[in-house]
Amino acid sequence: MRKYRKYQEYLIESLKDPEEASAYLKACLDEAVETNEFSIFQLALRNVVEAQGGISEVSSKMDVGRESFYKSLSQKGKPRFSTIMQALKSCGVEMDFHPAHG
Repeated sequence: MRKYRKYQEYLIESLKDPEEASAYLKACLDEAVETNEFSIFQLALRNVVEAQGGISEVSSKMDVGRESFYKSLSQKGKPRFSTIMQALKSCGVEMDFHPAHG
């Protein structure tokens, strides 16, 4: 019988690719804006951080404390925009803006 990986394991493995991580973050940000649920994007960023080595490694690249970074990405956390931007950069992705359609 073929062994199937759990979805979370598959997701984290796929998010190691910056192209996949970028597309995933964009889709989650679009959904977060549409539903006014920022937690969708926050969870997506946590998943990308996990794929890129975890809280310890990414916070080290960002030169911020591991605990404060962990708290900012937690379900109750409210990360600053600058923290989000630093995390994205440390994970090898960046935001891109374009005119809205429709």
